Amino acid sequence: MRVAADDAERALLWKGRKSAFGAIARIAPDYYLHDAVVPRTRLVDVLRNVYDIADHYQLTMMNVFHAGDGNLHPLIVFDQREPGIWERVHAAGEAILRTCVDAGRVLSGAHGLGLEKREAMPLVFTADDLDAQARLRDAFDPSGRANPQKILPRGSRCGEMQRVPKGAWV
Repeated sequence: MRVAADDAERALLWKGRKSAFGAIARIAPDYYLHDAVVPRTRLVDVLRNVYDIADHYQLTMMNVFHAGDGNLHPLIVFDQREPGIWERVHAAGEAILRTCVDAGRVLSGAHGLGLEKREAMPLVFTADDLDAQARLRDAFDPSGRANPQKILPRGSRCGEMQRVPKGAWV
């Protein structure tokens, strides 16, 4: 760990951090960014697991994060022109997310939840939790115009049919 001695050194450290994403293009043309939070006490173990996952899927992994608050940004660096790469990238991404959730039960840190993590919400939230969140969304957006089909996973409403029992009238 390095602590800036003065404002000039602090500015250089931030420049390095903010330039990291541009440097990735020198390794490969594409990257898949994750955002996850883990307890700081689990940071080293989770990072080891993240690199083990990258090795397992034969992927290049980088990390640009603000670890002081446990917020990780694992970056899977790849070239999408490689046949079959997306399957490996997505599988590795799911494994990374599961590792982070197992370490601290949090899906996201600084960037929030979107379509990518929507279906992973049951890893952290119960069906009742998801239904309550859907009800709150409906209270603030009764027309359903604001980001329809986003954030909450399919089947998150208690009124949604997840499985139609044999012989039921629909």
